[in-house]
Formats: sequence, C-alpha cells, structure tokens
Amino acid sequence: MKIGKLTNEQLQALVIDKLKVGRREVVLGAGIGEDCAVLDFADNLCVISTDPITGASEDAGSLAVHISANDVSAAGGEPVAMLVTMLIPPSATMEQLERVTDALCTQAERLNIDIVGGHTEITDAVNRIVLSTVVLGKAGRVLRGKNIRPGDHLIMTKQAGMEGAMILCADFPEKVAEILEEKDRVLLEQMGEQISVVAEAKIGEKLGASAMHDVTEGGILGASYELADAAGLGLRLDVQSIPVHPVAQKVCAHLALNPYRLISSGSLLIVQPGDPAPLLQALEQAGIAAKVIGVFMQEKGITDENGTPILPPQQDELYKITSGQGLGN
Repeated sequence: MKIGKLTNEQLQALVIDKLKVGRREVVLGAGIGEDCAVLDFADNLCVISTDPITGASEDAGSLAVHISANDVSAAGGEPVAMLVTMLIPPSATMEQLERVTDALCTQAERLNIDIVGGHTEITDAVNRIVLSTVVLGKAGRVLRGKNIRPGDHLIMTKQAGMEGAMILCADFPEKVAEILEEKDRVLLEQMGEQISVVAEAKIGEKLGASAMHDVTEGGILGASYELADAAGLGLRLDVQSIPVHPVAQKVCAHLALNPYRLISSGSLLIVQPGDPAPLLQALEQAGIAAKVIGVFMQEKGITDENGTPILPPQQDELYKITSGQGLGN
C-alpha cells in the first residue's frame, strides 16, 4: 500500500460503509469530505475532530494543535479543549520531548484551547515522535458539504503549499539549502504564524458560508475535490489563479513536486453562496488574503479553467520525499 491517504473509493468501501450510526445525539458521522463528527447535546452542538501528525518532526507540536483546531473551525465550531496522544521512540531525547510539549502548550494557549488530557508512551512501534490530537468545539450551526448549491463560489485564503514547504525545509534542510536565500528563511519563520485558519473560519461562518474545508493532505486540488464529492456536485476550478507561496513554489520546482497537491494547512476553502464580495472584503479588512478560485456546477465532474478533468486526490507530494521516492534534486 502507498503511504498517505486511502483513495476516496477505498475509504468509503473499507471503512465508512462499515460504520453505523444509531444514537439520536449523532448529527454528523464519518463521510468523504467531512473532517468532523457532530453531537447534539441540546444547548450546543459538539464538534469533534482528530488528526495525527506523521509527516513532520521539527514542527510537530505546533502543527498538531492547528490541524485539528482548523477542522473544528472549518465546520463552524469554536475549539474549546484538546486531548493529545504522544508516541515516542526509544531513540528520542528529553530535549526533543520538551520542545514538542512546549510547542503544543504555546499554540493551544494562543488559540484559547485547553489541553485536558491524552496519553504519553515510549514505544518501538514508531521511529520518531508521533502525535495524535482530538479537539472538541462548540457550534450553533454546522457547515458541511451537503449545504453547497450550484453557483456557490469557492474562495481560497492565503497561499498553497505553506505547510509542505515548512516540513520540507525543516526536516530535509540538505535538500533545499542551496536554493534558499535569507528572504526565504524570513518567510519560513513567518509561515508558522499563518497555519491557523481559526480567524478566517469565524469570518466565513459569520457571513453565511455554506461550507468550509481546511487544506491538508492532497493540497488545494485534493481539498477542492473532497468538497465537490461531499456536495455531490461538479466544480470548475481556475487552477492558474491559485496563489502558491513563493517558498513553496521554489522548493517544489527544485524537488519536482506539484504545489497544488502538496499539504497546505493554513489555507482555508470557503464556499460562499451569492455575491462573494462582502466576504472577500471582510477577509481583507482582517489582513487575510483571499480570492475566488472556482464555482460549483450542477453537472458532476471537476475540471480546470480549460475544461480539462482534474484527477481525484492522490498521494500527497510530501511523501515523494519522506518515503524516499522521487527525490528530485
């Protein structure tokens, strides 16, 4: 089996179709393009998301907080509490563990999330520190793919490839050192502060977004495909208009990677019915770059601006490097 996500078809057949929901409290269970479960506890909806960090080591602590908090926010929720599982190889040092823990605590405090428990274990089942987080949030309404309608606009915030570029530059410095200039290193330091999408998700929810999806494995193209899949609609993407972070663009060109299929936490896809201008203006006023990159269609099929079909989500480009495949230069 290839490293990375299962295909949508494999995930549906081997996992999701086997899961049965019987309790009335369960509003939303597992599904393609759905990153959160939702429980109805009368006063508030409880939004829950879980994710592992397996593709990074140096930035694992920070990323572990953001990816699950981003999922909860993209569903329209406010992240409240987090549980963290840490699997630590015997080769790890106390200094490494302390750095990861400090990063977890710093980012959680920054987002006003309480870390309320979890599990910590040293095991030879892993060869580097692996983190898995569960974030619980509260929401008044839930944003999901089935809310999307033909004609809704697809808006992307920030730039593609940020998380992937961070991971590649931090974990494989020898592969990119020769191409990075001082200005690139400054941008990389700033990038860590842009991985959260909590702020833009609040704006999207407030201004009536029908659905949102944070961009993780599979990149912009993969996340767009998952949204269309969840909606049961087609999507026309203007791929050439998708902004790519300049460091990600440089690193991808050097390593022969596709930045549109590179893990991209920090970018949020917002589906907006009607005129997208008020949402774009609100995001701009908040200092968050955003632009329309597509529109949903009644006719199924995902195409680019020229009508060329876009392939379903594939193995993330990151794994071509982390698994020793296609190392480019």
